[in-house]
Amino acid sequence: MAPYVLLLIYLVTLLSSCAYAVRLGGQSELIGAGIMIAGSFLTPVVGFLSFKLHAHLVGALLVDLAVLAAFLTLALRSDKFWPLWTTAFQIIGVATHLAKYVDPGIIPRAYSIAQGFWAYPMLVALVIGVRADHIAAKGSAGRS
Repeated sequence: MAPYVLLLIYLVTLLSSCAYAVRLGGQSELIGAGIMIAGSFLTPVVGFLSFKLHAHLVGALLVDLAVLAAFLTLALRSDKFWPLWTTAFQIIGVATHLAKYVDPGIIPRAYSIAQGFWAYPMLVALVIGVRADHIAAKGSAGRS
């Protein structure tokens, strides 16, 4: 029961944060929301398509590396600060994969929690970025 509740909480957080980005964010925030949604939905698809645990771990790592590359690209091309934070949090997420490869004895539940945890600070960074962009846009519109 608990894993389904955690999944529901994550999906509500993901979709509400990304809806906020779509409604009030600028281009960087829209791209960031798209990256978060794509990564979040591709990971279980890879897991479903992978029949062996090792193949699932490799697939999840590949998705996370693609998300890392996308956020790094966004951070390098954007004039916003929040993509740097999402990139840093994603690096930590990728590092948890590497820790599992270095020590396969890591408890699967601990690995799973560590993987999912870092998505929340990434969503918080996105929401902060949307808010900052919205405030800046309102401020510049008021000066015109």
